[in-house]
Amino acid sequence: MDEWLEFVGTGVTVFILLYVLARILSKKLISQMTLFDFIAGITLGSMTATTFLADNVTLLKGALGLLTFAALVLLIDYLTLKSLTIRKLVNSQPTLLMDNGKIIIKNMKKVRFNIDELIAELRKAGVFQFSEVQTAILETDGSVSVLRKSDVEPLTPRDMKLEPKPVTYSHVVMVQGKVLLDQLNASGYSESWLEDRLQSHGVSDHKEVLVAQVNADGTLFVEKME
Repeated sequence: MDEWLEFVGTGVTVFILLYVLARILSKKLISQMTLFDFIAGITLGSMTATTFLADNVTLLKGALGLLTFAALVLLIDYLTLKSLTIRKLVNSQPTLLMDNGKIIIKNMKKVRFNIDELIAELRKAGVFQFSEVQTAILETDGSVSVLRKSDVEPLTPRDMKLEPKPVTYSHVVMVQGKVLLDQLNASGYSESWLEDRLQSHGVSDHKEVLVAQVNADGTLFVEKME
């Protein structure tokens, strides 16, 4: 029984430690990863599994190893902020894949990026013809940034000499019946205003609301619980 309790306790401790370290090491471990971020994430996972499952690794040693590795990652991240040379050494550089509508084969081979992958990335950017592409760049996180040629870009209010309306942020002010006061205050509206709008949507109890959002035009979107 004691052995099982120790096993569960180790699992909970390692989970909490890994979660804290992942938060400290930033969201890049799950989004927009560079090669270094990917390696760091894989290594943290491997070290966690070893700490949890290996009989010859104590919890103290495993935790110390995780903390040491996390400290090294943070140090390297700090150094990359301070030094362009180290940043180039640790992270790969963006690669030009297309320029003025022409595919740069040499660079494609250099980064081992095939034509099917390029076509897929262009489609993700809403581009279905090579002739529409001014520039395509393979970024350090593996995504492809695409700049269309000016003659195929959609018209903007500036092109048409129109006065654009200011863009404002929509705020989610309720989730599963709970009012998010910080978001409501940020939207510029009061609780009494929210109550009036909810009543106009036929809501008599907050528990009926799955999500409510104040739109940019001042209207309230409400989705009720099923």
